[in-house]
Amino acid sequence: MADMLTRYARLLAASADAHVALQGGTVSRSDDMWLADFGGAAGFANGATLVREPENLEKLTGEALDFANLHDGPGLFYFWGGWPLPEPGAPWRSDGQPPLMIREPAEPPRLPHHVEEVTGDPAEFEATVARAYPLDRAGWRPGRLFGADVHGTGWRLFLGRLDGLPVATAAAYTRDGLTEVNYVSVAPEARGRGFAAAVTFAAACSDPAASAMLLASDLGLPVYRKMGFRELTRFHMWAYER
Repeated sequence: MADMLTRYARLLAASADAHVALQGGTVSRSDDMWLADFGGAAGFANGATLVREPENLEKLTGEALDFANLHDGPGLFYFWGGWPLPEPGAPWRSDGQPPLMIREPAEPPRLPHHVEEVTGDPAEFEATVARAYPLDRAGWRPGRLFGADVHGTGWRLFLGRLDGLPVATAAAYTRDGLTEVNYVSVAPEARGRGFAAAVTFAAACSDPAASAMLLASDLGLPVYRKMGFRELTRFHMWAYER
């Protein structure tokens, strides 16, 4: 389990590095944690990801705060990993323990939904994510998460359409035989129609040889179980409001 947690942590951190650095943000790596920061509100991309069980938590959280405060931009900065964390002290607050899930390589089912891979301008994909979450409450602005060069980073983007209109998203990033599934979103008018499963399958199976991993919400847990995902452990999250 420890090896899998480290592999996933490096996958998660590398996926953030890939577009944070491209967009002009800051990244830093050590033997204990990988840090990435857009310098502004950007969902879960801003954070310190533990890549092994922490030995000196106070030192690591201090380094994470110093890194987060290199920028004055607003938004949350996370400190997280697959190893248990105690209740945090100020200025950190606990931000949940989402299930970490894995799905072994398998063919996706045939579903009656239109899902396409985005290979050109990612603006429509990003706007759909922003509308479905919604990200504008966190100070998001167009181009913040996915610039025009995102396809050169290793990220693959998938967009679901309903009557030709974009309504669902998912993204995939593969490293070391694992695929991170992220940015799964469905616009309000398309919810309950199976689009979440359709775009998630597209991302999870984007590399047929890789196992897919994701952080689920407790609400989404039954859906992912039906898709063949199983729980490995709980991810532990702290958040800092800049």
